[in-house]
Formats: sequence, C-alpha cells, structure tokens
Amino acid sequence: MIWTITIPVEPTGQMRARAFVRGGHAGMHKDKKQASRENAIMAHIAQHMPEAQFSGPLLLGVRCYLAIPAIKPRKWQEQARQGLVRPTVKPDLSNASKNIEDCQTTMGVWQDDKLVVGFLPDTGKWYSDKPRWEIEVRTWEAPLMGQESV
Repeated sequence: MIWTITIPVEPTGQMRARAFVRGGHAGMHKDKKQASRENAIMAHIAQHMPEAQFSGPLLLGVRCYLAIPAIKPRKWQEQARQGLVRPTVKPDLSNASKNIEDCQTTMGVWQDDKLVVGFLPDTGKWYSDKPRWEIEVRTWEAPLMGQESV
C-alpha cells in the first residue's frame, strides 16, 4: 500500500513541551504555535486519509520545502529554486520528521510511528517558493531471495 500527501503548511520541527507549576502541581503543555501548526497539518491529513490504517513495517518519505529567504541575493535564490542550494537551517530533518510522524499517529494513519523501519530515497529538506510537506508512506516488503532491499 502507498499513500502520498502534500500538506501546504510551512515545515517546522517538533518543539519540546513546556513545563509549568500551577497550584503546587507540575504539568506539561505544548507551545501555542506548535499546537496551531499541528492542528493545520492534522486538518489537512483528515481530508486525505488513506483507505485503511497502515500496519506492519513501513517506509516513510518526508520532503520538507522551506521558504526561500528574501534577504538572499537573487542568484542564490535561483540556485535554491533549482535545488543547487539546500537548507542547513532549522528545523533539523529529524525534528521535522518527528513532527509529521506524531501528527500521522494522532490521526490514525498508522497505529504508531514505531512501525517506520526506514526512510525512502529523497527524504530531506529543500527550498521552494511554496513551503510545504510532501509525505509518502509505503508498506515495506521483504526482498525476494537473491535481491537487495530498497
């Protein structure tokens, strides 16, 4: 089974939960911006859910397209559009992937992100005039005897 989705929300990393003490009791909560972005992602996922929940070992492809910085020179911006310049800025790829994995778990795309056993080729960060996520989930299939794995 294969499921792909493009989410027109600027990619961000998973932020740490904030600790607080109220009335002598400690607790944790998400940052309001984090919660708002996750809600936007999950609302989009809700409109494009796969036919069935994924199970078993999975492969995940996460492509994060970050906004091209307006302060950069035009030549640099054009190189970024062509994929010749790649983002080395926050969010880091692992935090961005974790953010999208947690949203997919919450929405029931899969039972838990522990099912992800590997990443698809071309997982990474790029620049674009249209910031977005491009996500692909595939069921992992064991290679036939004598063949290499994906």
